[in-house]
Amino acid sequence: MFYIQHNLFIRWSLVVVWCVALMTETSTLQAEDKQSRQSAVHKDARLVDGAGKCSGRLEMKCQGEWRALNIRNTGRQHSFGYAEVACKQMGCGSTLSITQSTNVTNLPAWEVDFVCKGSESTLKECRNHRTRGMQRRVNSTYSLQVICSESLRLVGDSEICSGGAEVKSDQGWVSVCEDGFDSETQKMFCRELGCGPPRNFRWGSPIGNPSLFKQFQCKGNESRLEDCVSFMKEECRQAARIICSKETDLRLVGGETLCQGTLEGKQAAEWRPLEDGWNSLKPEHFAKVCGKMGCGGFISVSRNNLPELRPVWLTDCETSSSFCKSWRGTSSNLALAVTCEEDTTLVKGPSRCSGKLQVRSGQSWHPVCYSFFSLEAALVTCRDLKCGFPENDRSSNFTRSPVLNCAGTEKHLRDCPSISATEEMLQECDEVSLTCTELPPAPYINIHNVQGSEFVSTYPPKVFKGHRFAISCTVDSPYSVLSIRLKSHIGTDHPNEWIQSPHDKKAVFIFPVAEDAHQGTYQCDYNFNFSSDIFSQPKFISVQVEELNNVRLVNEETECAGRLELEDGGEWRPVSHRHSWSLKEAAVVCRQLDCGSAVSTRGVERSAGLQHAWRFYSDCDGSERALTDCGTVKKWPSSSAVQVVCSGILLQPNISLFYTMRELLDYQPRYILLSKGHSFSITCSVKPQYPGGYFGIRFNQAISISQPAVNHTAHFMFPAADEAHTGTYSCVYVNFVFSHNFSSESQSLSVKVEAEFLEVKLVDGVLREDDGESCAGRLFVKYLNSLLLLSAETTVWDMKHASLVCRQLGCGSAISTKDIKLPKKELMARFFSDCDGSESALLGCGTVLPWFSSSAVELVCTGHQGGADKN
Repeated sequence: MFYIQHNLFIRWSLVVVWCVALMTETSTLQAEDKQSRQSAVHKDARLVDGAGKCSGRLEMKCQGEWRALNIRNTGRQHSFGYAEVACKQMGCGSTLSITQSTNVTNLPAWEVDFVCKGSESTLKECRNHRTRGMQRRVNSTYSLQVICSESLRLVGDSEICSGGAEVKSDQGWVSVCEDGFDSETQKMFCRELGCGPPRNFRWGSPIGNPSLFKQFQCKGNESRLEDCVSFMKEECRQAARIICSKETDLRLVGGETLCQGTLEGKQAAEWRPLEDGWNSLKPEHFAKVCGKMGCGGFISVSRNNLPELRPVWLTDCETSSSFCKSWRGTSSNLALAVTCEEDTTLVKGPSRCSGKLQVRSGQSWHPVCYSFFSLEAALVTCRDLKCGFPENDRSSNFTRSPVLNCAGTEKHLRDCPSISATEEMLQECDEVSLTCTELPPAPYINIHNVQGSEFVSTYPPKVFKGHRFAISCTVDSPYSVLSIRLKSHIGTDHPNEWIQSPHDKKAVFIFPVAEDAHQGTYQCDYNFNFSSDIFSQPKFISVQVEELNNVRLVNEETECAGRLELEDGGEWRPVSHRHSWSLKEAAVVCRQLDCGSAVSTRGVERSAGLQHAWRFYSDCDGSERALTDCGTVKKWPSSSAVQVVCSGILLQPNISLFYTMRELLDYQPRYILLSKGHSFSITCSVKPQYPGGYFGIRFNQAISISQPAVNHTAHFMFPAADEAHTGTYSCVYVNFVFSHNFSSESQSLSVKVEAEFLEVKLVDGVLREDDGESCAGRLFVKYLNSLLLLSAETTVWDMKHASLVCRQLGCGSAISTKDIKLPKKELMARFFSDCDGSESALLGCGTVLPWFSSSAVELVCTGHQGGADKN
């Protein structure tokens, strides 16, 4: 067991307390009394708040009370003596390290005046050379942190920091199994011995032929080996001989590994964080630090905040590249944090994540050969260097290694099982060059047409509305891909996401029907089996959704009948009439052109004779949205062509209503209000297309009357309107062309006939019980021969005008008037006033004009009896 010598520590200020009761023991103790005391060595001393029973803050028990030792003003040379005796009393062997600790709040402490030589068995055997001391309770911010160890050792070498790993068990000293004894566990082992980190790359041979072994299963967050799960085994592969570096006066603590963390230095047996108060340290200094740690190259340094103000060593270096030794004690809440590479490095490259691969073995760095390397080893290397993932430029050269047999999941390259390379293996060495990247490289992404097999070559890629399309993502990587992810609506609050398990490192995402919502940017990425939480660099592609306009019917009069032509590869050609053409294909053409259903189709001869055309190969059932969804074409010499006639051949007619010689379609009210007994007329017309034909009036879904189309127009007269004329009217145009009767219908008009056409009206309010008239509700006013809502944007409207309306309707006086909000803007009336409030009719002192608004006027009248209607 390695012991730290007394002369490694210098004197430092500590105040120590000792209990009077403990000082009553004399130096001439009898043997039987000493044996009795040793049976209870743990009764009055302990180490607390450490990683285990053999580390922590030193405390003593006196008069039933546990307190820390106030060590502030005790001579520095004696601090090691206290630690040595404490480790021995705890049954923990020798002292590995001591540290003076400070606390934000005062700790209860004992102040004593005694020293320990280190040879005593218990702390109470220690004596003051002048006096027995006196007991005193104090509070102190200073305490002594101690780390002990005697549970492990390295054997077989003359050096204490190298050899075969052994640990102490109930059966005595046993060897360590290789399984579970990874690089982090080895570093913990070396640290507990008081040595530096391991220097070899596990290229050694076991020592001895043991019969018992201990296997460790450390999780990686333990601070001491005894905290790891372990169990005894009678057979296992013995861990290879390891070499720990000599004890150093520098160390990195608090990081995930011993190659990163807060930089601490040991001076006069005391470890303190280092602070570069003068910014005198350069990268070459920290490179030396990484070398002392047994680590690879220097990565980075930062100044981190400590949890509290504590003692530090303040550095003051010269320009020399060796790490300076001029340290001065002070207090600070800042310390240097250094990150080094582990036992792996990339050299002679443009960055620390690219270059030729070297690994440390013993005191030297050695290149790695391609013949000793593998894909899995490349993964572990980039992970070890904290550089992400390997690029694929030379991955095909990696073969299963006879030296580094990595599984790909190891945290460090040195954790990979390995064997020693022979001289023959090293004679021809093609050194590994490796480039790592933060994330796996981006995949390839493509858009496919409706058949899902051909790439869309346009830029940006276009897909056609209603058509099937697909997006494929392909990964070019030698590693096992777990899943491929596709995302759309990037950057929105609700992106769409699809994930597939790859087939041959490819995923195809099929969209059955393209809609406007599919237009936008898509992102594809992927993850590996061994790092499912990290996705690759993304690959983006933008998609446009357009209408497909690759068919047309050639005819001067209409777009819905004529000779069929189709565009393919930028070239328009007629379609040859072949035996595969039928009404099913014609129905698809009519649907694609928005021309209704197919009426007829046939073959016609072309006047120019034999010419290039398209021969159509069909698989259509008639329900498809576009012709090329269910067929394909090839160039074909032909004198025939296909004629298609669709039901939507006729243009849509127009409808107009005239009342007392005024047309009532200058605006779009909900209905046209006509007065009973007055005449009106409806005019049907259509743009010139085909001669002849006739118009019919569809009234409430039935054709009531019809007239021939004269100059593409027909007039229908109604001499006297009555309640029977209330309903919906539309014009139906009928003509006989292409050997069939075709029809087309106009938009519809709603007409309401009332006995008396009032100038003002309240609707949607409560009806009075006596006569059914409404004296409350939204106000309608007459404009031309229709009623329009009165807009609340009328600025002159007030209770004076409201009372005028109530009086005109015979509803008494006005109780209230207010604005109401509508869901959207619609055509209303705006009132322009010259009223003083005494008039008998609203339009007798004002007028209205059309106005688009989203708010209307509502009013409530008292009614005939002077009482308000109930709402």
